Amino acid sequence: MTQKTVFHPVESKEVPYLQLWITATIISFFIVAIIFMVLMTFFSNFVISLSSDKILLFIVLQIMLFNTLICEGRKYYLKRSEKEYNKVYIDNNGITFLNSHNQTVIAKILWKNIQPRANEKFDIDFSINSLNKEYKFYFFWNLKENSTSKIPSWSPNKFMFMFAKFPNKADLLKTFFTGIIFFRPDIKTNPEIYSFYRLNPISLEVDRQGIKKENKVMLLIILFSIIMSSIIVFLIYVFSL
Repeated sequence: MTQKTVFHPVESKEVPYLQLWITATIISFFIVAIIFMVLMTFFSNFVISLSSDKILLFIVLQIMLFNTLICEGRKYYLKRSEKEYNKVYIDNNGITFLNSHNQTVIAKILWKNIQPRANEKFDIDFSINSLNKEYKFYFFWNLKENSTSKIPSWSPNKFMFMFAKFPNKADLLKTFFTGIIFFRPDIKTNPEIYSFYRLNPISLEVDRQGIKKENKVMLLIILFSIIMSSIIVFLIYVFSL
C-alpha cells in the first residue's frame, strides 16, 4: 500500500493549566468527601450546627484549594524531576523527550535505533490484552540503545503512553509513523494501528472530527464524575443529620 505523506517536524502542545485545574476537580471532590466524613465522625455536633450556606462554602473553598495544590504540586515536581518529560520533539533525527522546566533530556529515540523484529510480519505491531476485564492496548517494537540514544525508563512496548499526555497526540503519532516511512522504509507497521489512533491508513491525515467527538465524551465523563461526587457529598451530609 503506497503512503502519500510529507514529513514535517512537530512539537508537543502542553495541556492548558485551566484544563488541568478542572480535571483535578474529580480528585478534589473525593478528598473533600473524605474530610467531610471525618468531620462528621469526630465533630458531628459542630458540622450539624453549621448552616447549609457555610457547608457549601466550605466544600467550594476546599475544592479550589486542593485543585490549586494538585496543579502547583505537579509543576513543582516537574521542575525538579529528571525522569518526567513534559515536551516531545519529533524531527529528522528521531524523538526527543524533554523536561522543559529544567532543560533535561529524559530520553531520545533515533530513527536508526528502531530495529526490525525477526520472523514477524510487522516490525511495529500491537496486541490487546485483557486482565480482569481491563483492556490494555500496546505496541510491539524493538529498540537498540547506544551512546547517542537514551531509551525511556518505561517499557518501550508501552508505546501508547509516549504521547498520551499531550493534546496533539494524534499529530505526534502521525509524524512518528510518517518518519518511519521516510527514514526507515525497511520497518513495516501494522496498518490497523493507524485507524486505532484515528489516522487515515493511506495519507495518515488525522480524523479531526472523530477526535472532537472523543473530547466531548471525555468532557461529559468529567462533568458526570463531578456531579456524582457532589451528590455523594450531599447524601453524606443529609444522612448524617
